[in-house]
Amino acid sequence: MYSHLDPDRAKDFAMDNEQMLNLAQTFVSSLENDLQSVQQALVAEDMAALHRLLHTLKGYVTFLCQDALGQQLIALEAGSRHADFAQLKPQVDAMLPVLNGLHSEVLHWKTTVLQNPS
Repeated sequence: MYSHLDPDRAKDFAMDNEQMLNLAQTFVSSLENDLQSVQQALVAEDMAALHRLLHTLKGYVTFLCQDALGQQLIALEAGSRHADFAQLKPQVDAMLPVLNGLHSEVLHWKTTVLQNPS
C-alpha cells in the first residue's frame, strides 16, 4: 500500500491506536519542519545545518520508514560527514522527493487509518 512508510513499525513504539495517532502527528510535524529547514540550509549552502538535519532525520525517520529508505538515509547522513557541499547537494536533492513522499504517506495513514479505525 505504501512505498516508503512501514506502519507495522509503529507497533514497536505505540500500544494502541491513540498512541499511533500521536506518533503519526509528531512525525508529520517534525518531518514537515525538518524538510523546510533542509531546503533553507541548501539555499544558504550551510553544511553544518545540513549535517545536523540529516542526523536528526536519520534518528526518527527510520522508525516509520521501510528498510530501503532507512538505509539510504543512514548512508546519506554518514557520507555527509566527509562530503563538501557540491557533493552533498545532489544527494540531498534526490532524497527530498522521497522524504516528501514519506510525509504524504504518513499523512494519509494518519487521516485515513488512524483517525478512522474500522
